[in-house]
Amino acid sequence: MLTNTLPIEAAPAPAKNGGMLGKLLKYEFRATVRLYLPLYLVVLVFGLLGRFSIFGVPWSVTSGSNKGSILWTSYSVSPDATGFWGEVIAAVVTLILVGYIMVVMGAFVVHFIITLQRFWKNLMGDEGYLMFTLPVSTDALLWSKAITALVWSVATTLVVLLSVVLLCWNPAVTQVMQELMDYIRDPMGLEIKQLFLACFPPLTWAVMVILMVLGGFQKLFLLYSSMAIGHTVKNHKVMASLGGYLALSMVEGIISTIISATLMPVIARPLDDLTFAVEAPFYSTEEILRFCEAFGEMFNGIVIMSFGIGIIVTVATYLLVRYLLQTQLNLE
Repeated sequence: MLTNTLPIEAAPAPAKNGGMLGKLLKYEFRATVRLYLPLYLVVLVFGLLGRFSIFGVPWSVTSGSNKGSILWTSYSVSPDATGFWGEVIAAVVTLILVGYIMVVMGAFVVHFIITLQRFWKNLMGDEGYLMFTLPVSTDALLWSKAITALVWSVATTLVVLLSVVLLCWNPAVTQVMQELMDYIRDPMGLEIKQLFLACFPPLTWAVMVILMVLGGFQKLFLLYSSMAIGHTVKNHKVMASLGGYLALSMVEGIISTIISATLMPVIARPLDDLTFAVEAPFYSTEEILRFCEAFGEMFNGIVIMSFGIGIIVTVATYLLVRYLLQTQLNLE
């Protein structure tokens, strides 16, 4: 049994206060960039290959119906080529597109595996003996892992989105976007924009961005806590970690349900207070605007409630994994 309490207490003040966090982050990014860059390159290459498969090959669309109704019409899309080379082209195009889907899904799976591996091996494997004898606080170790994993999670998502753009982008998309912007600027578009902003105020979007970052840390500390729980036992650490994850997820769900059930009647009150002219065949613009404003107020309440739940769960799981690493870590 090895705990890191003594090394932390013996560390100099700057290290205890997280002064080594920058160096740890630099080390983490250097250790993981060699894993992610080839992965991103493969995703982008398959995106380009998929683009050439879609736009570089003529396609034919055929329709057929076996029940005499347009509702039962089936469509078949295939490369417009015949003969031996046509079959070869069709097979290659199909393999590339299927390969692209597999690579995109694999990118997220690989990121998840790297995230688990970096925490498992670096802090709770053989490398843990070295990490916990450094003049570095447990907080710095945890945040270096979490921040690095979250950054790579965002980067992986952006690379996948870029590959989708490479795969599907067409000049016609630019024209559609221009027409949409022109529509937003006309009187009808401005009215719709006003209603949209009433439903989803700008401040709400800023809070949602913060909420997404908080949600990322929440998921990471939940995983880290589960692995730390698993390492408190001598045997079957993986199964114990899985059991810890299920137990913590259940507790998180119970907490979220209790808080939501308690606060939702209050949050939904703006909609309950609305009154409309029932005899009118259509709702007026003012009534629709009042509804959007009430909905926006309720939506703000939901976002704030979710933020509060996220704070509670994130802090609780962070304190749990911190406590386990400091006092219960078993590196035998």
